[in-house]
Amino acid sequence: MKTPTFLRPAFGAAAVALFIQSIAVPAAAPAAAVVLTGLLDSERVLEALPGAARAAREYEPHFRAIDGLRGFANPARIEVFLGTWDENGQELIAALLKTLEEAFNPAIEVVWIGVSRDLREPPEARRAGVERVPTIIVQVEGKEKGRIVAVPDNTLEEDLATILLGVPFSEADFDLFRSRPHSHLPIDCTPCHLPVPAKAGRPAAF
Repeated sequence: MKTPTFLRPAFGAAAVALFIQSIAVPAAAPAAAVVLTGLLDSERVLEALPGAARAAREYEPHFRAIDGLRGFANPARIEVFLGTWDENGQELIAALLKTLEEAFNPAIEVVWIGVSRDLREPPEARRAGVERVPTIIVQVEGKEKGRIVAVPDNTLEEDLATILLGVPFSEADFDLFRSRPHSHLPIDCTPCHLPVPAKAGRPAAF
């Protein structure tokens, strides 16, 4: 039987949304302390981290950061090194899940990689220099642009927007930027800074 696209190890933001919509995680089921290593599909991640799926339903990402991520047009790859045994990292994973669903950007590919407790397996973790989990590595056109390690500087979506758009999210002067394009950025992000209602975008599926 052919594996559905959204259950393969590498998948985009649209696949995250479709998969989350298709499952129901029992609210009372505690997460088992399983250790999964190597490339993972979304089903195995959420089975191992049911708390992350539940938390994602309640998470409300910053709408301006979501607009920026939604409008990003260059091919991007996000590698998520996580510990399925790590309860503390579920909050960051939840924020990432909800952010990807809200941004709904097919240009952003996501790869989930399980890491052992000693952070030595799989080999990809050592090659990437993973020292803490979760570690989220952002690549654009094959080159690393930045990473988020364990705890974001601001919020997950703000840090992700900062890395992809190439401008500090917290320092962006939206009143100035919304009136003209930014030639120094890889995209025309003027639409990202137009005033929009806080609840604009796709309805949450959690």
